[in-house]
Amino acid sequence: MVTKKICDWMVDTEMSSNSRKKNAILNISIGYISQICILLLSFVSRKIFVVFLPIDYLGINGLYSNVLSVLSITELGLGSVMQFSLYKPVVDNNKDLINALLRYYKKIYYLIALTITVLGLLLIPFLRYIVKSELKQSDLITYYILFLINSVVSYFVAHKIALLSANQDNRLQKIINMFSTVGLQFLHILVLVMWKNYIVYIIVTLLTTIASQIILSSICNKRYPYIKNRVVNATPDKKNILKNIKSTFIYKIGTVIINNTDNILISMIVGTATVGLYSNYCLIVNAVQGFISIITVSLISGVGNMSVEKNKDKMNKLFNSMLLFYHFIAAFGGICFYFLLSDFISIWLGGRFVLDNYTVFAIAFNYYLTNAISPIWMYRESNGLFVKVKYLMLTTAIANIALSIVFGVLWGTFGILLASAIARITTAVWYEPFVLFNNVFDTPVKQYWIKQLKYLILTISSVAVCLIISKLIPDGLIFILIKAVIYMIICSLVFIVSNIKSEEISYIKNIVRGIIKKKKIA
Repeated sequence: MVTKKICDWMVDTEMSSNSRKKNAILNISIGYISQICILLLSFVSRKIFVVFLPIDYLGINGLYSNVLSVLSITELGLGSVMQFSLYKPVVDNNKDLINALLRYYKKIYYLIALTITVLGLLLIPFLRYIVKSELKQSDLITYYILFLINSVVSYFVAHKIALLSANQDNRLQKIINMFSTVGLQFLHILVLVMWKNYIVYIIVTLLTTIASQIILSSICNKRYPYIKNRVVNATPDKKNILKNIKSTFIYKIGTVIINNTDNILISMIVGTATVGLYSNYCLIVNAVQGFISIITVSLISGVGNMSVEKNKDKMNKLFNSMLLFYHFIAAFGGICFYFLLSDFISIWLGGRFVLDNYTVFAIAFNYYLTNAISPIWMYRESNGLFVKVKYLMLTTAIANIALSIVFGVLWGTFGILLASAIARITTAVWYEPFVLFNNVFDTPVKQYWIKQLKYLILTISSVAVCLIISKLIPDGLIFILIKAVIYMIICSLVFIVSNIKSEEISYIKNIVRGIIKKKKIA
């Protein structure tokens, strides 16, 4: 009954214009509200966690999440391919084909859930080699199995969530995630304060995941009733889909290895407790990345729909504007993380949770690198260039693991994180733009590199000024906020003044004016 009322309310409030810009703005707005609520409660929950439980449990949290992310390689590529294959039928309102695609993907996701379960169980005997901890082995296995179940549950409605993204209805998922995550954080705090029991902590997480998946499934059934039709008068192009899945699988297997093996290597080479320290930094970085992802997810659906229209001039203008925007947030975020992150951790959790400056630099640099090149992979995925880069990230992953082992032994956590950045720079960073410009824009990649070089110089200039400022202002929570505002002003001035007469700034101004005008009319 409760689920039905929630679904009715969500669907009724969504029956408005489906314009690309309006959907993007709504998705971003809802996403930000959700992210802020979750972030504030996450800080409180993490503080209580480290007060009531040993640091090894914090390491287990981060480590098992990464282990299961690596196990999810069986899913790799399906989400991107599925969303790409839905763009055209969504634009054409071809409900039969949409339904046929969802039914086909549903079968694949169920098979994936079974595969991950089997692989996850087979990994249990090897946990003793991955986890370096004084905790009981039987307890570590119990925690792991609960994590495994929580991971598998999400695959049962993944095909419906992809339809939300293709329709630019991500806000529906964001609203449900906000309520479930906020509720979960409250429950986590309650469990930690009253029982100080990690198993109950994980069980609460699992129950919340199941509840949110049931609600999301019901909302999709209500919003898109045609997906319940048993008779489907369309046949998806399975051959092409499988070809794209295979290509992007090979690509994304490398992405998972790069993004999700750091904690595993840190645990094996340095120690599981260090994973706990690193996870505190990741909580903040990932929270900021979550804000950026809200924009990214909203934009990528619009870019996908735009690619169907084949308007290359419009696509090129949007791409260049995104390049400027993402490089700015890469520069600003990287500067704040390097200069302020350890100070905030020290005030929030205590000095014993602070990592060395070299490791913090590696964290900040990886964040900068990831965001500075985001428009490249966004456009590449939106245009379905899966075959063109299928071996790229696998090559990057091999380089990453080799470098991580060598650098990890030499320099510990700093070396492992530095290896990720070097592996990207020597492979994907230079090759992906070449693929995109040759296949989508049909223009030389030279202009891209000129712009990126310019933005890199602006970033270095911003860092130099911020370094001087950081030495003039004392430490303390209020001063962290003051520094962050000053850094934002410096980065904004450097990037805006240097690009004030560019087409990118004009394009962004027009978008902002359009948003303001619509708000005034409303």
